[in-house]
Amino acid sequence: YLGGLRLLQATCKKFYQYCSEKGIALSKQNFTLKYNVNIPRQVGLAGSSAIVSATLKCLMKFYNLTDDDLPKSVQPNFILDVEKEELFITAGLQDRVVQVYEGLIYMDFSRSIMEEQGFGNYVHMDTGCAPPFWLAYLRDPSDSGVIHNNVRQRWLNGDPEVIEAMKMFAELTDKARAAIEQKNWIEMAKLMDRNLELR
Repeated sequence: YLGGLRLLQATCKKFYQYCSEKGIALSKQNFTLKYNVNIPRQVGLAGSSAIVSATLKCLMKFYNLTDDDLPKSVQPNFILDVEKEELFITAGLQDRVVQVYEGLIYMDFSRSIMEEQGFGNYVHMDTGCAPPFWLAYLRDPSDSGVIHNNVRQRWLNGDPEVIEAMKMFAELTDKARAAIEQKNWIEMAKLMDRNLELR
């Protein structure tokens, strides 16, 4: 992960800053962090953010912090900030939301919602509704951060093609939620194909 240790260190730094800003006193105790991961590298499976998420959970448990101290709704933003502000990794909230909330999550990132509360609306869905999934990936990875970087810059520049694509992704998400709830796997497969084509 291009030096996974930096992910741990950046998380510790941001965690300390957050606690200082919120007036949360941290006891002076020593600890050791280490990680092991079986997520394939650079295939878009959120390996870096998984390490940051796990580190945050460890720090919260070690210092007896709860979701009252660092609300669950804010944790994905915290993880993203570690990557963006400390390590200059270009990414979005989706993977981090799943890592924090765990399970099958419907996410609404409408601009009005994000501007009003600073995070999206996240709704747990019944995993029993989902069919079995298999994971296939290429062993010749690409750097997902480089891919995201171009798209993000195009979004910030108001590129009509990217803006329209993001609108379509939101529509596909709503349709996929309905397909899962109705157990309409033929429709779900079509939506997944459309999502991949759009990407």
